[in-house]
Amino acid sequence: MRKMDEMERSIQLHAEERGYRTALLSLSAWALFNCWKALAHGSEYSPLPALVLCLAVCVQGFSQMSMKRRMVVGDEEYREPNKLLRTVVAAIVVTVLVLSIGTYLLARA
Repeated sequence: MRKMDEMERSIQLHAEERGYRTALLSLSAWALFNCWKALAHGSEYSPLPALVLCLAVCVQGFSQMSMKRRMVVGDEEYREPNKLLRTVVAAIVVTVLVLSIGTYLLARA
């Protein structure tokens, strides 16, 4: 595989950006449609599109934070706390809280 020049990398980046945005918009529309169908018609709710959407957004956000952190490693001017670690811990805590409250409410009903 040959190395791409700057113009080819720019074209590749723009194509990937458009594909990512299209996928996110499609997943958002699918998730909203499932919610509407469950609320309006009483059909069973399918959490799959919402879960895939959340996963895609989280992976993109975490990788962006990680890349930013790696770019300033060793630079004396940029000393900041590890936002990636804090965000991952916060996401785990929120997930555990939501699952615990949901399980408690389902068990009570």
